[in-house]
Order: sequence, then structure tokens, then C-alpha cells
Amino acid sequence: MKRILICDKREKLLSTLEVILKHWGYRALATSRPDELSAFLRESSLDLLLLGSTFLADGSQALRDTLACRLTDTGCPLIVLQEDSTCPELELPYETLSVPLNIFALFEFTQKHLEKIPRRNLRLETKLPGMLCQGETSHLAEVLSLSAHGLFIKTASRLEKEDRLKVTFPLIGMKKELEIDGRELYRVQPGPENNYLQGIGIEFNEMGEEALRDLEAFIQSRFLGEVSESPRGHQGLDQGQIHGEVSKASLRLVWEK
Repeated sequence: MKRILICDKREKLLSTLEVILKHWGYRALATSRPDELSAFLRESSLDLLLLGSTFLADGSQALRDTLACRLTDTGCPLIVLQEDSTCPELELPYETLSVPLNIFALFEFTQKHLEKIPRRNLRLETKLPGMLCQGETSHLAEVLSLSAHGLFIKTASRLEKEDRLKVTFPLIGMKKELEIDGRELYRVQPGPENNYLQGIGIEFNEMGEEALRDLEAFIQSRFLGEVSESPRGHQGLDQGQIHGEVSKASLRLVWEK
């Protein structure tokens, strides 16, 4: 199991990150104390370090030296959690993640640094009624998996392979419905190995900004609700640490010399 160390003086942020990362299947260790950070760096094997910018600003030079030495030796990636545009001065490469957190950016970082075959998008398992349209023909269907860039839709209808498709589904709880153009990426044929599931994986074509914001807001809301339903989520998840306006993740590599 991949190990992630989270160091920040903001207790609510610590607990929220810990809950989300554990939900994704990682071993998350959290601390708000500089001495514990130094001990972890000396004694533990880490796969990723999330470090608060205020933690760095208030830290001693000895802590910075230990950080630079250990991360250089191990090659452990560093992500700095920051609340403004100020970048800390460190003699090693790092990336930045803004606080409040963008869930999609956090997912992109963890996949990038921790998975051999990274997933491009945060996917939500769901069951939404839908309509799949090919030309003048429409088929009732069910959306089983959804991301901001595509979905998997279950259908019992025999469909001809076409480059252009249109899918319609409701954003339940938001009183909105999306109608999105897309193209077929893959097809699942029914068989005993997949419990006779039949459906199509669809990649969305470029959609309008408002539709993308609505879709990301729906996915984020459902994801946070899913996390909150777990026992640990009730204790540790603080949705105030999550950015309310979701948008495209912006990753930035910084190396101060």
C-alpha cells in the first residue's frame, strides 16, 4: 500500500485529506508537528509528501535541510499545500496544490505520482437513467460510471457502431439535465465473465463551460457524499476544506535555486 505523509498545521485540512486519501486506498499518515515530520523523514519510506506552506514558513533551517536531503536521496515527490500565490524557497523540485482543495487536482496528483497506469479522470460509480441517441434513434439506458470527460452507459439495445453519439442524463439533486455529444471508445459485449453486462464507453466531445461546471459540481458532491457515508468520513471530513467552484486542474512545477 502506497504511503502518503501529510504535514500541515490546519487540523481540519489534515483530517479531510486523510479521509479522502484513505478512501482512495492509500495509507495516509498525518501530523501537525515539526518533530514528527523530521522523524518520519528519517525513519519511514514514503511515496508522496504533502506539506503545508505555513509549515515551511515557520520551520527551522534544520528542518529544511533534513527535508531537502531526504527527498533528494529517496526521490519522494513533494506537493506544497498553499493558500496564496507565494511559493516557498526550497532547493528541490516541488509542485503546488491550492487550498481549499480542488478534488480533481488532488486526484490527478495522486494518480500521477503513485500509480503505474494513472487514471486520467476521477470517476464516479452511479446509477442514473439515461438516453442514448444515434442519429434519429433513441435507446433507454443507464449510466453506471461517470467522469467529467466520459461515461460508461449500460444498454440492452443492439447498437450499430457510430462515430458520433448523444447521451442525455439528469443531474439528480441539481434539477438539471445534460445532453452531451460524444464518441464511442469501447464496447462491452455480454458474457458470463462480466455477468452479461452490455454497454458502451463514451468520451465526451468538448462541451460548454457551464455544462462542465455543472458536471464537475455533481461529481464532486456525489463523491464527498460517498466519503461522508463511511464511519471515518463522519469524523474527519470537513467540506469547508474543499473548493466550492471546481474547474480544470492546474499543475505547476517549481524549483527554487
